[in-house]
Amino acid sequence: LPTCRRPGALLCALPHLPKIPNGGMIRSRRELIAATSIFAVAALAALCCQPRPSVPLVDLRAPASVQREAWAAGAALGAVRLVGHDLDIAAALNASRSLFALPEPTKLAAGSLDGRPGFQRGYLAIGGESGLAANLELKEGFCYGYEWPANAPVENGLCGPNLWPEGSEGAPWRAELTHYFHAAAGAMQRATAHMAEALLLPVDAASLLRGGERISIMRLFHYFSAAEHAHIAPGKPRTGSSAHTDWHVATLIAQDGTGGLQLLGADGAWVGVPPLAGEVVVLLGDYLHLLSRGATHSPIHRVLLPPERRHRYSLTLFGYPSFDATLPAEAAAAAELPPSHTRAQLAAAGAFNTLVNGSDPQARLRLAEEAFGDLVLDKWRGVAANRVGSRSYRAGSDAV
Repeated sequence: LPTCRRPGALLCALPHLPKIPNGGMIRSRRELIAATSIFAVAALAALCCQPRPSVPLVDLRAPASVQREAWAAGAALGAVRLVGHDLDIAAALNASRSLFALPEPTKLAAGSLDGRPGFQRGYLAIGGESGLAANLELKEGFCYGYEWPANAPVENGLCGPNLWPEGSEGAPWRAELTHYFHAAAGAMQRATAHMAEALLLPVDAASLLRGGERISIMRLFHYFSAAEHAHIAPGKPRTGSSAHTDWHVATLIAQDGTGGLQLLGADGAWVGVPPLAGEVVVLLGDYLHLLSRGATHSPIHRVLLPPERRHRYSLTLFGYPSFDATLPAEAAAAAELPPSHTRAQLAAAGAFNTLVNGSDPQARLRLAEEAFGDLVLDKWRGVAANRVGSRSYRAGSDAV
């Protein structure tokens, strides 16, 4: 039987069923048994074809009363699909393709490892990082953000100039990517404010991302199919992005039509996030989960590699709070905080990268005692240490 995920599942099974003879008229016991079997098979097909829990759709142009139900479902799953954002996704994706099409030496010269551990700007070569040391993440990337003046002193370890490829000044693709960063940051600000209002979160909606404008980062990715670049880390398991949660407030993702983004539902089954035209995806993060005292879920998610002879492109904005942000002590110590993930999710994910173990009160207290920025810098150092060829694999709080 077909494994359809569409509504009207009974209809999708009908072409695969035998016909009832005599124009549908049942004239004997044998034909009655045959007809009963046919309808039993159709009913089974309908059950098999029932859609998995879908990612709710939020329209930022809709009234708050209309958005409320979708945000509530999205908070439980940890993700929503977003429209009404005014982003030119196609133009930004095309600009990212132009960047990744540059000659390899040009890209490598803009490498992100510039001697500042944890600082995320510039080009990431294939195998340049991994959320889990066991995996090769078969992708190249590029990180950029706020255009910090080249001669201005940096405020903290997450600030600094973007490392654009040499000769790109004035290139249309660079101007488009710069524009997209600011437009996406604005859409993220509106989305989180709408969410906080709709869910009546115990947080100041306007302050969720305040102070993080200069440290939030855009990460562009170009994923390869599994058979490509076979000479890199042969024998190592290959994936697009290892299972992880996002450490910050929220993530805004624009993806091409290839697909591959998946998140774990409460039952431990992976749910595909459809790459639909005009939509972006918002994933809720660890910091928001703890700040909201469990009212929002931070989903475990991953990216699968594209099919053979296909590539995948995505633009991912990480929305940070201010560098010095700390979790209120009462939120960190909240005894009523629900578990971060179900047993089914933990069993399905296996090891995954996360900010802190949200089910451990002592681990949560780190967020009340240490600045968010310092914790994230440490996390990025761990991800970079998992690059191909590194002898300094990190574990501990990086994986659960």
